[in-house]
Amino acid sequence: MARYRIVTLIDITRSQPARDSTDKIKIGQQANFNSFLQAIGMRSNVEWNHDPLKCHGRIPVHDHGKAVHWIWEFDCEREDVFLKNNDPVALLAEDLHGVPVIPLLENSADITPAAVQTEGNKINTWVNAI
Repeated sequence: MARYRIVTLIDITRSQPARDSTDKIKIGQQANFNSFLQAIGMRSNVEWNHDPLKCHGRIPVHDHGKAVHWIWEFDCEREDVFLKNNDPVALLAEDLHGVPVIPLLENSADITPAAVQTEGNKINTWVNAI
């Protein structure tokens, strides 16, 4: 199995609200998590041992200052499923880029536009093979 890590400024808490829940924060968090999962799942089945972890402080992948961020590690069934031009995560970054998200949850960074940004000057999500 191949292992990957996503670090994002987008609230991807796996909150699992009840069907009749009216908690807009939990519903939005789960929707964002589902969007990430579906984008990743376009190329591979996904497994994980731990839900995304909410962290405070300096973002470990970029000198982006201090912000609330989420770290999620997951496995895919095949090696090199996201490989393009010798970059082991290029296709994953492409698949995630532009996916719409719900921005005003527990994130501290401005998520404008309300979408995953893996490239350009407003990056809010970083992907690595580990």
